[in-house]
Amino acid sequence: MLRKPWFWAVFTLVSALSTVWAARHFAEAFPIVTLDVTMDRAAALEAAEGLAGDRGWGPDGARQAVQFSLDGEVQSFVELEAGGKPAYSEMLSGDLYSPYTWVVRHFSEGEVNETTIRFAPDGEPYGFREKMPEDEPGASLDAEAARALAEAAVSDGWDLDLGEYELVESSYEVRPGGRTDHTLVYERPDEPIGEGRYRLRLTVSGDRFTELTHFIKIPEAFSRRYEEMRSANNGIAAGAGFAMVILYLAGGCVFGLFYLMRKRWVIWKPAVKWAVFIASLQALMVINQWPLLWMGYDTAMSQTTFALQQIAAAIGQLVGMGAILALSFMAAESLGRRAFPHHVQLWRTWSGEVAPTRTLLGHTIAGYLLIGIFFAYEVWLYFFAGNTLGWWTPSGALTDPNVLANFFPWLTSIAISLQAGFWEECLFRAVPIAGAALLGRRFGKPWLWITAAMVVQAVIFGGGHANYPAQPAYARLVELIIPALGFGGLYLLFGLVPAIVLHFAFDVVWIALPLFTADTPGIWVDRSIVILLTLVPLWVVF
Repeated sequence: MLRKPWFWAVFTLVSALSTVWAARHFAEAFPIVTLDVTMDRAAALEAAEGLAGDRGWGPDGARQAVQFSLDGEVQSFVELEAGGKPAYSEMLSGDLYSPYTWVVRHFSEGEVNETTIRFAPDGEPYGFREKMPEDEPGASLDAEAARALAEAAVSDGWDLDLGEYELVESSYEVRPGGRTDHTLVYERPDEPIGEGRYRLRLTVSGDRFTELTHFIKIPEAFSRRYEEMRSANNGIAAGAGFAMVILYLAGGCVFGLFYLMRKRWVIWKPAVKWAVFIASLQALMVINQWPLLWMGYDTAMSQTTFALQQIAAAIGQLVGMGAILALSFMAAESLGRRAFPHHVQLWRTWSGEVAPTRTLLGHTIAGYLLIGIFFAYEVWLYFFAGNTLGWWTPSGALTDPNVLANFFPWLTSIAISLQAGFWEECLFRAVPIAGAALLGRRFGKPWLWITAAMVVQAVIFGGGHANYPAQPAYARLVELIIPALGFGGLYLLFGLVPAIVLHFAFDVVWIALPLFTADTPGIWVDRSIVILLTLVPLWVVF
C-alpha cells in the first residue's frame, strides 16, 4: 500500500488539510502569533543608548546586554484566573500592559550604578530603573515634593496619562549616605483584571527620578497555588528523568553496549562524529546567546572571570553532552540494527547508495508531511482539553521569545531542534523498543515485550516534558502520549529516519515561531536560513 500513488496522494491531501486547519485556528490556541514585534535586538540597543544619553542614566561608559522577555507569571495568572486565553490575547493586542518586553541592561564592571531600560515589542519606551549606590549622597525630599517631581518627570518624558491612575501606596527609605528614596505605586481603578490590578511604580532617589515600572499586582494566594502546581510538574518530570537514567542510559546504553561490544556488533565512529557535531552546536549556542548571558552578570565580579566561566560552561556542554550523545547514538543504532535488520541502517542513510532511493525519499517526505497532522493534533487538543476538560497549558510554553535576542536566531532554532530530534528519537524510541525486541526474541513473546516498551517509552517521554507549567500536573504527560506512540510506531515500521525528520522539523517550527511572527528589519534572512536548513534531509536525497 505504501508504494501506491493513491496512498501518497491521500497522505499529502490529509497533511495539507491538517496544516490549513491548524494555521487557521493556531492564534486561538497560541496567541503569541498575534504579537506585533517590530523592534529587533540592534534597534533595542541603539534606542536604549540614546535614551540613556539624553536622560543621564548611568553608568558612564556602560556596557550593554539585552533580552526579549516574557512575564510568565502574568500570563499564567490571566490564563488561569482572569479571563483565560481570550483575555490574554486581548492583553497582547491592547495597550494597558505588555507581557513581552525588550530589556536592555547598562552596566559597568565594579559599578553598583546601572540602568535597565524596557521597550514594548513595537519599540515604544516602556519603563526604566536606575540602580543607585546606597551610600551615594543626595537630597532628602518630603513625600509631596518627591511625588511632584515623579509626576512631572512622567508627564514630560513618557507617553503616559497619570490622570487615569490613583496613588495607592507611598513609602520612603533613608539611605546610609543620607539620601531619601521615595517609592510611589499607582493603580488603574477602572481596569481590574480578575483579582489583579494594573499598576505603576515610580521611584525618586534623592532628587533624581530613577524608576518607572509597569506591573500587575497579582494576589498572593494565586502565587502560592501556582508554586504548588509547579512543584507537582517538576515532581513528575523528576520521576521520568530517574526512570530514563535507569532504564535507558544504564540499562539500554551501558548494559546493552557492553553486551553488543562483546559480540563486535557496535559501529562507534559515525556515532561519535554525529555526537561531536551536535554537541558542538550546543556549545556554539552559549556563544550565540552572549547578549543574554550578561543580563545575569554580577558587576562585583571581573568581566574576564565571567566570560571565562561562560566559555568553560560551553566546553563542559561540548564534553558532557557529547559523551551522552555518543553513548545514546551507539546504543540506538547497534540495538536497532540487530533487532530490526529490515530497517535502513542509520549510518548509511546519507550514503551514495542509500540516499537517492525511493525508500529514503518516502521516509523523508513522510516525516515532513506528518508535521501538519501533528500540529493539527496539538491545536485540537488545546481546544478540547481547555474547553471540555478545563485543563490549562500556557500558550507560550513551547516557544522562547528570547531567540530574537541571540546574535543568530536561526542557529538557536536549528541547534536545539537537531539535538531534540536526533537524541530523543535515539534514546526514547530506538533504545527501549529495539532492546525490548531483542529481549523478546531471547525470552519469547517478542510482541508483548515491544508493546510494553511502546507504552513505557510514551509515559517516560511525556513525563520527561511535564516540567512545563500545566494544570493538572499530568496534562503535559497525557498530551504527549499520542505523539510518542506515533513516533514509536514510525520507528517500529521504518526505523529512525522519518521519526528524526518529523521531530526535528516539528521542533524547528515551535522554536523559530518568534522569527515568523516578528516584523523586524532583516528578519527574512533568519527565516530563509531556518527553512533551508530544516529541509536539509530533503536536499540530500534530491
